[in-house]
Amino acid sequence: MGRFVRGALVMVVVLAAMAGNAAHKIYRDHQDTQQRHYSMVRDMARLVDDHVRHTIHSATVALDQTAAMVAEAGGPAQVRDLRHWARLRDYAAHVEGVETVWIFDADGQAVLDSASFPNRAAAISRRTAFQELRNGTGLYICSGLTDRVGPLPLVFSVSRPLHDDEGRFVGVAAAAIRVDHLTNFYDLLDFDLDPLIGVYRPDGEILARHPATGTAVGRSVADSPLFRTKLREAPEGQYLTPSVLDGTVRIVAYRTVQDYGLVVLTGIGLDEAMAEWRARSVDTVVAAVLGLLAVLAALAWGLRFLDRERKAQVALAEARSAVERTSAERDESARLAAALDHARDMAETARQAAEAANRAKGEFLAGLSHELRTPLNAVIGFADLIAREAEGPVGTPVYLQYAGNVRDSGQHVLELINEILDHARAEAGALRIEEGPTDLEAAADFALRMLTPRAERAGVRLSAAVAPAVRRLRADDRRLRQILLNLVANAVKYTPAGGSVAVCAVLEDGQPVIRVTDTGLGIPAEDVDRVMEPFVRIENAAGRRVEGVGLGLPLTKRLVELHGGRLELRSSLGIGTTVTVRLPPDRLPPAAPPAPSLAISPGVSAAPPLAPPLGPPVGGAWSRASAAVPPLSILLADDDPTVRGMVMELLGGWGHRVTGVANANEALVVLAGSGRLDLLISDVVMPPGMDGTELARQAVRMRPGLPVLLASGFAAHAVADASAFGPDVTMIAKPFSAEELLAQLSRIAALRGATADPLPARPAVPPAVPPDTASPRLLIAEDLAINRELLAALFRDSGYRIDLVGDGAAAVEAVREADYDLVLMDVHMPVMDGLEACRAIRAMPPPRNAVPVLALTAGSSDQERRRCREAGMDGYIGKPYDRDTLMRQVARSLSAGMDRAASA
Repeated sequence: MGRFVRGALVMVVVLAAMAGNAAHKIYRDHQDTQQRHYSMVRDMARLVDDHVRHTIHSATVALDQTAAMVAEAGGPAQVRDLRHWARLRDYAAHVEGVETVWIFDADGQAVLDSASFPNRAAAISRRTAFQELRNGTGLYICSGLTDRVGPLPLVFSVSRPLHDDEGRFVGVAAAAIRVDHLTNFYDLLDFDLDPLIGVYRPDGEILARHPATGTAVGRSVADSPLFRTKLREAPEGQYLTPSVLDGTVRIVAYRTVQDYGLVVLTGIGLDEAMAEWRARSVDTVVAAVLGLLAVLAALAWGLRFLDRERKAQVALAEARSAVERTSAERDESARLAAALDHARDMAETARQAAEAANRAKGEFLAGLSHELRTPLNAVIGFADLIAREAEGPVGTPVYLQYAGNVRDSGQHVLELINEILDHARAEAGALRIEEGPTDLEAAADFALRMLTPRAERAGVRLSAAVAPAVRRLRADDRRLRQILLNLVANAVKYTPAGGSVAVCAVLEDGQPVIRVTDTGLGIPAEDVDRVMEPFVRIENAAGRRVEGVGLGLPLTKRLVELHGGRLELRSSLGIGTTVTVRLPPDRLPPAAPPAPSLAISPGVSAAPPLAPPLGPPVGGAWSRASAAVPPLSILLADDDPTVRGMVMELLGGWGHRVTGVANANEALVVLAGSGRLDLLISDVVMPPGMDGTELARQAVRMRPGLPVLLASGFAAHAVADASAFGPDVTMIAKPFSAEELLAQLSRIAALRGATADPLPARPAVPPAVPPDTASPRLLIAEDLAINRELLAALFRDSGYRIDLVGDGAAAVEAVREADYDLVLMDVHMPVMDGLEACRAIRAMPPPRNAVPVLALTAGSSDQERRRCREAGMDGYIGKPYDRDTLMRQVARSLSAGMDRAASA
């Protein structure tokens, strides 16, 4: 009876604990769910705040540029022409969600709008807003125009007054921005819930709202708790409240938009937010009930077996007797177990030491790779520039040969480094393959195109033939190309002038077989096995004359084995060598479709590439294939003007919009702009300055998701791991194969969903130096190196003499030491900013203090201009730089400076 009572008490305690745990879990889940949604609406409010502020800021910049254009032209009436309309369209293109940018005169009548030319007849309908603009100096944000009819979207306006040089009101510049730009943006956030998004003017008038945008815009919620109490207590916060518009109780968060006074509100319906919690609570209650029932059943069964305890005690006594008999055996087992644990510890210590050694080896190889590749890239690139006379004639022809020798030697060293690093990774077991569909014919084409220049110099003919049955394989495409490159390069290396190298791929007994046959020096029979060992060189006179460290064949053999295949070598002295790669049958895809065989016929020195020649197609299959690719906006970076022109002509002939630049600095300017880009094609070796690989990294950082094609004519680059630069970077060989280039464009068009979107044309640059000016001397102070290079490029053919410094203190010292006709001064610089530097120049004795100074600034507000004028500056040039405007302002400032000097 006592055991039964104790069992009942235990049962009550267990049931109470389980019920309490379920209740506590439901309560904690409720608190966590509510807190999570409070955090969610707070983060949503921060995103809304950033989006609204960014949208209004872009409109502010465009309106300031419009105001500067009107002031430059002499008033609103002077901008009603196509040239100013084109500039207004360009300003409007940089405003997010803009419908049009208007210019109104002092009577509120439309003078020019960016959406049409000549402009539509219109006037400012809200006279109160017009009167505030006439009497004010800052921005005015007007609520949505709800009286629009037809399919026209709701818009709200951001306006600013226009003044002439004497401060008189001459008109209004206004940007009409679609209300749905502030609401549709949040569809991209991919919330499972339907959030409330609201943007309000400081007086409580609704600027934008989701949901019910059309019926809510223009209404006032000034009597809501948000404007009555919450905003007075703090500029941002969160609370639970019913909506004054639809009565829904929501968890909301609000923020005041800095600099513009707008208020943003985000919210989630309480019922919707807690729906998942309610479902989880039901599940928890059901689980608790089932658990209680299980405990009850277990306790009932336990009571039935209480009487078995006595029998268990008897069995326990018998077991103790058996344990005593086996104690000696147990002691021996313990000793053996301790010895085994000690051995395991030693093995684990050895394993950790080996892993540490491998890690140290990998870190050393990574550092060695960086330290050697970086200077070698410059050596190869600059030598290639000299060999091609990219910057002008060298003068002594023999130097061209020397430069070519330096380039080829540097390329050879780079290939040796790659072989050594790959071999070290193979020894450490870190060499991996990434399998996927592979075109063996394209890989053979790639290898022959990469090695054609080397074969031409050696006087060796190249050819290839790939049977249709083995064209499609499942393999690592990059490593398969490396296998072919190593075998063909090795064959060319050991084949004398007049010989040939042939690549053949066939199907034998269900296995894909690749053979590379040369008519070279051959290998003695006793050395055939030794050449497969790392760092082994055949000791004969012919072998000593050939470059290499003996890693090509061993590394290739390892790559073949990683694919499950084997490499065989057959050679005869004085006749030649045949290397055979046999891949397993499972490398063939099931039911591979037949493909036409394509072969390279032997030529005089080297066979032509498998793909059609590079050039604009005029008809036939290439025209039909290229027409299937939607137009792309492409940025092409190549320092060789001939290659750049040919590729631009080819891509343009296929209907793509191409912007060509000569170096990475010019490419970064385009990437930093707001124009659409679907693809960057960049040469790898592109001196001086930043090379193509670093440009690829910067492009992926500046424009996430932008596809990049890195092009190179060097074999060492061709098998590089492009994924190290980013998931969107792909290597492509030079000279370009039209087939491969078209395939890449088709892949990128499918990923990007490209549609027609014309790029703005580059304006013609007027003459920079006035005819009556004799080579003026300019000083440019800019702290960013890339901006200094950009300004140097803009002034390169202007006729001006340019000096560049990196901070304000250096600019003051330069003006103190030399005579300058004009100073271009960045406002924000380290050490000494541009304003302080200008004050220091104005404090100098005459005539140094009279040199004209123009500010270089990204800000265009009235406050920024006033600070520049107060510091003694004569004007300002806005960023980003427009070369036409830059040259006009420089010429105007030089002319004004000469007039002042003449009058003095």
